[in-house]
Amino acid sequence: MKSDILYHGSIIGGLDIILANAKSHSDGGKVAYFTTDRVYALVCCRSKEENFVTMGPGENGIQHYYERFPNQLKVMYDGKEGFLYSPISVYDLKNTKDHSWESPVDVPVVLREHIENVYEEILAEERAGNVIIHRYDEIDPVEQKMRAEKLREYVMNNPQLTYREFIIKHFSPLWD
Repeated sequence: MKSDILYHGSIIGGLDIILANAKSHSDGGKVAYFTTDRVYALVCCRSKEENFVTMGPGENGIQHYYERFPNQLKVMYDGKEGFLYSPISVYDLKNTKDHSWESPVDVPVVLREHIENVYEEILAEERAGNVIIHRYDEIDPVEQKMRAEKLREYVMNNPQLTYREFIIKHFSPLWD
């Protein structure tokens, strides 16, 4: 759900600063990311080794989450805690696209929410109508196969990929 509040989702508790160490989608520089979309911040509560985001806004602005392997949402988030932070000041933050905001400098933050189980919180957002979840078994098998094969090619061509083991573990049973 979009709001005026800015969020940064993380699996790390006790942060005072969000470092500007992510790559900007707008200019390629180093930035700290924030979003006005709480659901998007929730799906960012994952490790770098599981950096597999399959969500984006639909035409109506509501997020759509697509499972690309069986029980993806549960596998990635069930039983895992998350932390939603908000910036102390928005001075250096710039709206780059839709719900995304970025800063070229480190951003001091305060803890907004501690989420005990990110999976349960995402399901609560689904019940509230803030995200539409497309479960794996509801997606056309031809599309499922095509996406799995594209990921295989991507993984094989990028041996240094941070989340390579994650992809192989969850997608190799889907490959020919």
